[in-house]
Amino acid sequence: MKFRSLAVLALGALSLLSCTAVQCERPASASPPAGMARFYFFRSGSAYDSQQWTAVSLNRQKVGDSAPGSVFYRDVPPGRYEIEVRSDKLYPNQFRTVVVAPGSTTYVAVQNLPHWSQDGWQTQGTTFAVAIVDPALAVRQIAALCPTQG
Repeated sequence: MKFRSLAVLALGALSLLSCTAVQCERPASASPPAGMARFYFFRSGSAYDSQQWTAVSLNRQKVGDSAPGSVFYRDVPPGRYEIEVRSDKLYPNQFRTVVVAPGSTTYVAVQNLPHWSQDGWQTQGTTFAVAIVDPALAVRQIAALCPTQG
């Protein structure tokens, strides 16, 4: 009996150690490099959301992966960008197209829509969408996900 308890404890400890840290990227500078624009991609860490990761793309080129509670950024040349996330299901207007100027920062929330197209108790696939978020609100949401280390 004592061995079984130790085995359960050891398995629990190993599972905690094997968890990967959620990415929380912070740029060296508050503004993008000269002549560039910046995208922040973030996703809430709600316990009700899917724990599935999803790929994030700009103009059909993967730029990163979004997990619950994650934050990352990319500096890009100014221009027109189609922002997409990998999704098992389609959702009306789930992707966005934006035009970014040099020196601009655009905040993109990756949203999990857990009940979209749910059939009774059965959920088939995960639905993700993107939303452009007001900078003041986005900065607060990112700060909650990615507190500064001090």
